[in-house]
Amino acid sequence: PLRIVTLNVLMDSRNPSKPCCDIPEVLQHKRRFRKSLQELERADADVIGLNEVTHYFLRMLTEEAWVRKSYMLSTVCSEEEPENTAVSRKFGNVLLSRVPVASLRHIQMPNGRQAEAAIIHTSHNGLRVRTMVTSVHLTAFPTQVAQRANELQSLTSRLAMVDEWDLAVVLGDFNFHREAESSSIPDGWVELPAALGKYTFDMAKNPMIRHYLPKIWWGAGWSLLWPVQMRLDRFIVMSKNCGSHVDLHASSVELFADAPVREGPSHEMTEPTGMLMKVFAFLPSLVQHLWSHRRQPWEEYLFPSDHFGLVIDLALISETNFKAKL
Repeated sequence: PLRIVTLNVLMDSRNPSKPCCDIPEVLQHKRRFRKSLQELERADADVIGLNEVTHYFLRMLTEEAWVRKSYMLSTVCSEEEPENTAVSRKFGNVLLSRVPVASLRHIQMPNGRQAEAAIIHTSHNGLRVRTMVTSVHLTAFPTQVAQRANELQSLTSRLAMVDEWDLAVVLGDFNFHREAESSSIPDGWVELPAALGKYTFDMAKNPMIRHYLPKIWWGAGWSLLWPVQMRLDRFIVMSKNCGSHVDLHASSVELFADAPVREGPSHEMTEPTGMLMKVFAFLPSLVQHLWSHRRQPWEEYLFPSDHFGLVIDLALISETNFKAKL
């Protein structure tokens, strides 16, 4: 199978002239990034899609021996006039591929960001496949449902106009805050069934989220009773009506970069069960949250990012076998 991974690395700064300046004492950017790079190397992927890559993270990435040896990047730090201007301006998406890249596109999105699209030529069980892999980061905030749907529709419409692919993949931080947003996935595009239940933003398992967000934010009180769990990061595929197809049920999806920076006993937080127990536990939890907020040692909460990543093993089948399964 073709192995593809996606990870939002959580930017270190909105100002490229001041790297690692976003609450550095809490987010410990260099420590997090080192862990992310270790996890990415361990994932052993054919294609990697990254979101929120800053110039600082990109420099760390390109200094890695495993990257320099095996991967082509969609942008590098030394470019005098980079086509991927998002990374140099603030943060953006970056693709890495150890499969030869036939072409690369930098696609301007309605939200001002750029999507990175690469066409790679691969062979699977005798099938020669032209695959387009696109890394995207849609608009955030719970209320921006229509905006995200518009961005995704705009992107997939533009990809459909490209002739040089048999199979297309769009992956990255879709920022889908509710499962109902899955209905905005355009016609002809599908998610892998194995992705269901794989929460990439999970306050029950990642204590760093609650620790670095402001004391008072849209989900602060609610999250103390019911930890927020969302599939913000998605992976959708589309096949043309000839050649190869994705075997949806033979393809797998797993989480990665979901262990704390300092590995040890499980960091999954235990929550009281039952409505009455939750109500009684709320006030002590709130007091504890307010008191310890941004005061804990990094060893107790630090994760590689506020997102977990996804590892996708994409199984392909021929047109004949695909029709036989229908």
